[in-house]
Amino acid sequence: MMKHFLKTLLLLSSAACLSSCQEYDSSAVGNRPVKVTFSITDQPGYTRVSGAGEEDEAAVLHWSLLLFRDGELADYGSSDSTEPITRELEGGTYTACAVVNAPASFQPGTVQSLEGLDGTVSDLEDHALPGLIMVGKRSLRIPEDTEDGIQTIHVDRLVFKAGVRKISVRMEDPAVAARTFVLQGVYLTNCPRRTRLGTDYARTEIPSDQSFWANRMGFQSDASVNGLLSNTGIDATLPSGSSHSVPHYFYGCPNPVGTGSDTRSRSSWSPRCTRIVIEATIGGTTYYYPITLPATSRNKTYIAEEAVIRGLGSLDPEEEVPGALEVDFSTSIEDWGPEYQINEKS
Repeated sequence: MMKHFLKTLLLLSSAACLSSCQEYDSSAVGNRPVKVTFSITDQPGYTRVSGAGEEDEAAVLHWSLLLFRDGELADYGSSDSTEPITRELEGGTYTACAVVNAPASFQPGTVQSLEGLDGTVSDLEDHALPGLIMVGKRSLRIPEDTEDGIQTIHVDRLVFKAGVRKISVRMEDPAVAARTFVLQGVYLTNCPRRTRLGTDYARTEIPSDQSFWANRMGFQSDASVNGLLSNTGIDATLPSGSSHSVPHYFYGCPNPVGTGSDTRSRSSWSPRCTRIVIEATIGGTTYYYPITLPATSRNKTYIAEEAVIRGLGSLDPEEEVPGALEVDFSTSIEDWGPEYQINEKS
């Protein structure tokens, strides 16, 4: 089990038998096939999962290697663990692709082209902790690149990570502060159920069909994705002035809808921003505190460092109440991708 996320596929090449450990001599290869071994290793990572650990975000249960030449499948192999895969390749330029933790329905031998691989759909329900699906690719020249010994392919998660590290209650109205505040749940809403192995859906491509979206405009229990999108039934009483310091992290397929094209209308469904929703009861009435995310991308994190509740929330998980929630919202990417910062008050 890997303990860190960012995986590197290492291409360890030798023209001689691998067990002999002889030095590779490109002049002796000619047109003969070259043995190339692909293996997985890790690099230091910094993200963690509440209650699980970074090893679950980074776990490699199995992986497949696909080699394309001139856009067509030339060879492939699979490993039921992190063990290396060795192939014999003739001279030429290849695109080496790795698909990590794919579901059983993914059969690398049935993929005919690189375009077909890129267009393969990945369902959110096929992801798990451990077992987030990851992909990566790079160009490889045989035998030129094999002379350098080690080549790398970086693999990235198809999902994004979002959540809240700390929830604090600091009611400004003494009458509201006197009521019993019970934190009931935290979850993602308006989250796509699918993405593609190659690229995320663009805004003009995202389907509006309701079946494409999970937790439309509020929490909708669905056993196939509940574990990735929600943490309900928390039932934590928080007096004003106290904090809930248990992080809550979630995983969703990328959503290209940004705040500039967001909608909150309930009269009809249409694609809209993904939100982190904090649900609580105050004096027995349910209130919602939504945190609207920007357009989300694969392999990035969107983490609210602290959400401070200062007043009564909304009766609708799609609506925000000005002044009710103050968010120290830092989209801290670290090993997931480039850094992106937001500071927001609503």
